[in-house]
Amino acid sequence: MVVTSTSGKVRPIDSTVLKPRARGIALRDIVTPATTLWYTVSVLYSDLGGGELRPRKGASDMSRWLLPLLASVVAIATMRPAAQSTALFSFHSSPWLNLHHFARASARGGPAPAGLSDAESRQWAAGVEFYKPYAARDLLFDDGMVDVKHALRGAEGKASLDGIAIDAGLKDTLERLMPIYRKHMWPEHERLNRAWIAAVQPLLERHGTALSQAITRTYDSAWPSDPVPVDLSVTAGPNDAYTTGPPTHVTISSSAPSLQGLAALEILFHESSHSAVSNLFQRVRQAASEQKVSVPPQLWHAVLFYTAGELTTRELKAHGVAYTQYAGPGLYANLCGAGCREKIAEHWTPRLDGKRSIADCLSALVASFK
Repeated sequence: MVVTSTSGKVRPIDSTVLKPRARGIALRDIVTPATTLWYTVSVLYSDLGGGELRPRKGASDMSRWLLPLLASVVAIATMRPAAQSTALFSFHSSPWLNLHHFARASARGGPAPAGLSDAESRQWAAGVEFYKPYAARDLLFDDGMVDVKHALRGAEGKASLDGIAIDAGLKDTLERLMPIYRKHMWPEHERLNRAWIAAVQPLLERHGTALSQAITRTYDSAWPSDPVPVDLSVTAGPNDAYTTGPPTHVTISSSAPSLQGLAALEILFHESSHSAVSNLFQRVRQAASEQKVSVPPQLWHAVLFYTAGELTTRELKAHGVAYTQYAGPGLYANLCGAGCREKIAEHWTPRLDGKRSIADCLSALVASFK
């Protein structure tokens, strides 16, 4: 038996496809219009080869009940929940990217892996020593570090770094460390990454579409046509998450306690807004320039936090779920000074409510810093 995939390729299907529980597959994943049509045709007709079909004996009687059944099942299979939003993000868990971040964190004083042999300890220590210059470089604002991350993304699923455009010394160091990392650390790191992804997926299924629409409505923009790539890493720098681009790419720590549960939902939309989705950096700078007002350099970032946090809170509240936003008073004070959050709440909330334009709200916010 064969069925044609979305890529147009014909692949075999064995009888176990009808046993979803044995394979850990949900019934909704196999009862599709294509598989339903294939099954019905195989019951009603014989394949004579060369694309010629002949009705089976008794097919006319069987069609009286099979064809209505086909119509019903196809209708059910094509009824997807309106809030389904798996296309908003694509999640990744790459050992190379995780090793890069982990080795950098080790060079910044992180604990050495436990259970290493003497030879492994020497090899790991040498790798950490090599990484010390990288430890002093910024993951977000150093273009060279961004290039390294971008190159290592291309190594996902590869056994070596052949063809990956990074410094030869860095490539050699990572390849020497990888056997140690895979043996002693990667199983647990990948478990954390996969658990984070598995936990956030149901939240996206229920709230993702509504949140993406609220975000783009607020910023008068459009969500990217392709899913935003998100790499999970056991460590992701001092802030536990960062976004580079263009093209937009998000990295999130799967082990950070503050980014678990409902906070994972907020941080996804916060980080993905570090892009043309919001364009807040330029918008705030323009508003300040027009009024010749000096505002805190991170004011735009505070507005970004407020927007994602407030919209996430509203969406969850609409479903009867209480939520405490990721950014607390201390974070706002660090970003834009005492009383900053109150100013944002007063002048930017009308935009979230759809009552005032972006320009008017930012103009009022900037003016509050005169």
